Amino acid sequence: MKEVTKELTISTSLIQTPARGGPKRLSPKHLLELATRVFIFKAERWKRRALFYEQHRDYFPRLSSSRFVDRCRQLEAAYRALAHVMFLLPTQDQLVSVRALASRRM
Repeated sequence: MKEVTKELTISTSLIQTPARGGPKRLSPKHLLELATRVFIFKAERWKRRALFYEQHRDYFPRLSSSRFVDRCRQLEAAYRALAHVMFLLPTQDQLVSVRALASRRM
């Protein structure tokens, strides 16, 4: 019996992290921008899907003649509206009361 050996190379990639600070929390503004980008991406995706089925009516006669393309257009409009609302939504700064610690001298 022949033994087949395969060479396996294991590569470890190191990501340098800052020495101080630790994990950073995302700001509310950053989260809104991220959500806006996701909604715009989804809207573009539905738009491309509708255009694809409209352009290839010969290959997909059922889908292009059904309500599917209309639904794609509705979803595109809905995602664009969500992105518009998320982009115009102001970030709210919430102030939290903090008790000042009295330092004692001994």
